[in-house]
Amino acid sequence: MAREHRFAHYDLECYPRGWANPDLKQIWDADRNVFVSELQKHHGRVALDWGFPTRCLPWVEELQKCGVKLVWFAGDIDRAREIFVQRGGIAVEKFDSQVTDIRTANLPASLNCVIIARLSSTGVFLEDPQVTRMIFG
Repeated sequence: MAREHRFAHYDLECYPRGWANPDLKQIWDADRNVFVSELQKHHGRVALDWGFPTRCLPWVEELQKCGVKLVWFAGDIDRAREIFVQRGGIAVEKFDSQVTDIRTANLPASLNCVIIARLSSTGVFLEDPQVTRMIFG
């Protein structure tokens, strides 16, 4: 989305290198409403990339109240786990714990969001043009 559709990209889990404007981190930490306002001033179109922990659900709800459109990328958990293990770098127990937390919180069903099945049980990812159409209609 960043390259093809000119969105500023913020990988909220990779501060500062994943932030189009790292100076906004303190605002993010303090107030999501002000953060969204600042994003609009600085960029216009923005994509926030965040595999949020369920304890941050109130922050996600704050973003929604500010008009942020939520998109949940779903997929086959077994295939996702395999890919996670192959990628390495983080203990697989963290993945398993996140999946448990997501299921316990009834996500994404409890969110008002676009749900996109990105990863099939055969390990095939949905093509980017299809994803784009699903997000933007």
